Amino acid sequence: MSVPLSSRARTALTCLGLFLAATLPYLATLAFPFVAYDDPDYVTRNPMVQGGLTLDGLRWAFTAAHASNWHPLTWLSHMLDVELFGSHAGGHHATSVLLHGLNAGLCFLALRALTGRAALAAAVALVFAVHPLRVESVAWVSERKDVLAGLFFFLVLLVHARRARSGGAGLFALEFLCLALGLLAKPMLVSVPLVLLALDLVEPERARLGLRRLVLETLPFALLALASALLTVHAQRAGGALNTLEFLPLEARLANAPLSVWSYLGHLLWPSGLAYFHPHRALVAPEEPAWSPAALVALAALGILAGAAFLLRRRAPLVTAGVAWFLVMLLPVIGLVQVGEQALADRYAYLPTVGATLALLALVGPPLVRAAGARAATGLVFVVAGALGLRTLQQVRTWESSRALYTHALAVTARNYAAHAGLAVVLHEEGDRAGARREHEAALALRPTYAPSLYGLGLLAQEDGQRAEALDLYRRALAALPAHSPSELNLGGLLAEEGDLVGAAQCFENVLAREPEQPDARTNLAQLLSAMGEAEAARAELERVLAQHPRHGAAWYLLGELEERVGRHPEALTALERARGGPRHLDATRLLVWILASAREDALRDAPRALALARELATAGREDPPALEAQAAALAANGEFARAAAALEAAAAQLSPGPAAGLKARAELYRQGKLFLHPH
Repeated sequence: MSVPLSSRARTALTCLGLFLAATLPYLATLAFPFVAYDDPDYVTRNPMVQGGLTLDGLRWAFTAAHASNWHPLTWLSHMLDVELFGSHAGGHHATSVLLHGLNAGLCFLALRALTGRAALAAAVALVFAVHPLRVESVAWVSERKDVLAGLFFFLVLLVHARRARSGGAGLFALEFLCLALGLLAKPMLVSVPLVLLALDLVEPERARLGLRRLVLETLPFALLALASALLTVHAQRAGGALNTLEFLPLEARLANAPLSVWSYLGHLLWPSGLAYFHPHRALVAPEEPAWSPAALVALAALGILAGAAFLLRRRAPLVTAGVAWFLVMLLPVIGLVQVGEQALADRYAYLPTVGATLALLALVGPPLVRAAGARAATGLVFVVAGALGLRTLQQVRTWESSRALYTHALAVTARNYAAHAGLAVVLHEEGDRAGARREHEAALALRPTYAPSLYGLGLLAQEDGQRAEALDLYRRALAALPAHSPSELNLGGLLAEEGDLVGAAQCFENVLAREPEQPDARTNLAQLLSAMGEAEAARAELERVLAQHPRHGAAWYLLGELEERVGRHPEALTALERARGGPRHLDATRLLVWILASAREDALRDAPRALALARELATAGREDPPALEAQAAALAANGEFARAAAALEAAAAQLSPGPAAGLKARAELYRQGKLFLHPH
């Protein structure tokens, strides 16, 4: 004889089942690495995030518009992951998977509280948990903002449902707080006040309060959303991500909007063709008319959908609420305010399609139960969920590496120039330069002004010593996308090498105008100031970098080089020790060898360590004149004068007569068994 479960036990088991359904398909991600798409900017090469949870990091999270976004809570979640897991990608993935599992349970609780229909809420939550449209939001570390914002969104709905029944200032404050935290995670929640209003208008008891009363209740939430929207627009404009009407005309945006809405519905009903990037037709086929027959049909169908949902507001209020939820939540991301170059993005469907699922199941569920019975209807839901779960397992594999991500996108989408460019970066990092060039050229054949591929070809040209071609390509990239900081940084570096210090400084200052705390731009500017003899100004710039990015190895090296040049050897040694392990590890080691072997201060000289470090240089194959000069100093400091003189002769052989003469004179000093000490 079975004992019936209590309501609380059924709720707990339902939430547990949803949690497992939501997390099990993503267990493979725990073995996935970070991908090249945005993960470096968000996590792996972001010095502030890599510093973990710090006071400086907290300040930066709330004040910086890094990566053209303002989402401080998301930055803090990444910092916490670094604090807990370091650079182990599996830990970062686990956090996203856990959040998605929690969201599935909260989705059920919120919908049950809003509708009073547990079976419907469970079915919608199950589809949400297992649908492959969630993969991009869960399997991509950089999209943490989706699952984090989702957590607070469902909490808003849950608290709102309880407040609607019992009222109270405490619940109002809690709902306001949950929305605020959600907006701090992802500003896409700016449409939530309208979603809440729509839910209230179709709920009979709330609707009886009247439109004016409901609007007044919603107003504080709307003002909060407006503040978030303004901060977001400012961040996106500052980062150059907010596209102008010249870049993408209003007509093209309006025509794309209904197409993207139906694409999201199509992906919900038949999840094929999912990819990390969907090219905008106006950018790959600008010669075609914006209002194609498909766009006109999509617009008309959208009007019919909205009209039908409105007519059903009394007979089927949940259908109306679900359609309103779906359409309203898509408003910020259907391209009317265009951020990026995509026509649509799978990740944008994470929360809006919950509304569409609610509308669909509320519409077909009751007739299905009447026709086939509750058990058959439940069985059908589980069959559909199982099929979706299997499709999710397949889609998760597309995120197992950067190469898999880009090759999959090329396989399922057309004219995907961004995927060609992404694959080119992967090939370049793997050493396949010919393949990288081929993929960049394929991207430019589809979109001739695509800045990342112009930059990628410029980088290849620069590495091949083709400076004029690299300069031209960087300039073309900046003409196409003036906010493309990588191109401007490399352009500035080349100009500095050619002696155009003014032009180089302008490049670095342009980057800093967009990103005031961009560490590479400020470090490069400091290097220019140092070269121009402005040591104090250079030191101030480097100290500013290191205050914000205390692990910036290149800045530590340049500070050490500056201190060595002016004879501040103790400070130089401290800075150079911090630089070791960074990108200029060998340069820092060389300068350390030089100071430890030739400093005038007896207390600073350390001949045995200088020799040990010199052996590191030799093992690394550093045979350039500065490295040989440092090795010679170390050998001489340890009494090996003959070998020291030979090292200097080898260095002199690589130089023109003028500089070579000085090294030969010092070699003669070593032959006489005398040390050469630093002139300062």
